[in-house]
Amino acid sequence: MPAMNVPFDEDDDLRAVTEAAAAAGVSTRQFIRDAALDRALAKPRAFLAAALAEQDRIAAVWAEHDPEDARPDPARHAAEAEAAAALAAMDNARGTAA
Repeated sequence: MPAMNVPFDEDDDLRAVTEAAAAAGVSTRQFIRDAALDRALAKPRAFLAAALAEQDRIAAVWAEHDPEDARPDPARHAAEAEAAAALAAMDNARGTAA
């Protein structure tokens, strides 16, 4: 498994991270890993959230325009639920505490 040492210039910095990890109930190693992944994945997650919000907005406009065509589609809802579960599983596999 790949690893990396993370140097801290100040003892106070390391102490702050260690205390924050303890307060979160995780190891310092897990805390630093989660923070790094959260930062690395922030942009893709923000993009996905914006895309989903826009999808909802467009669906609402379409429903206003053509209510008959806006009826629920069980197959689409099942595919959306499956995609959401896959994204959650990827987050869990990475060990993020998001």
